[in-house]
Amino acid sequence: RYKEGILALFPYESSFTQAFKALSKDSAFSGMVAYAPTSYHSLMVAVEEEYGQSPVRWLTLIGGIIGCAAGFLMPVLMDYDWPLVVGGKTAGLDSVIPNVIFMFEFFILFGALATILGMLWFGRLANPRAQIMDPRITDDHFAFFVPHIHLDSPQVSRLKDFGASEIKVIATP
Repeated sequence: RYKEGILALFPYESSFTQAFKALSKDSAFSGMVAYAPTSYHSLMVAVEEEYGQSPVRWLTLIGGIIGCAAGFLMPVLMDYDWPLVVGGKTAGLDSVIPNVIFMFEFFILFGALATILGMLWFGRLANPRAQIMDPRITDDHFAFFVPHIHLDSPQVSRLKDFGASEIKVIATP
């Protein structure tokens, strides 16, 4: 089932960010989806003001804590099976200090993996049905897709007032 609507293209990030701040609070633009070629600080600040902070940061923390625990337990438990006696220390908890390196490395590894998975999950980046509505969005333009809007609606003139360079009708799956 296809959703029809309009795609408004913006060549400049500043006008796109101003439009996002104003239109995201407007009920006439409900269901609006914003597209940017890459991440921009001012746009991220506007999104955080509207929707709050990303939950990915909590996944990074949880992944880091799990990695730190795994980096502690793995060498300690392995030391009981294959003791490496250094400086007369017995196996296990008496020789924890050299294992701090494993804790740090696993902290970074698990935190990074959790961040990548969180970005894919919350950003819905692995969407096989995703459609590129205009190739310029992946290069240097910004865009809004507003469903159930026609070219003769008052929303189109409002988008043009914010600096939309082109507005066209699009049908998405």
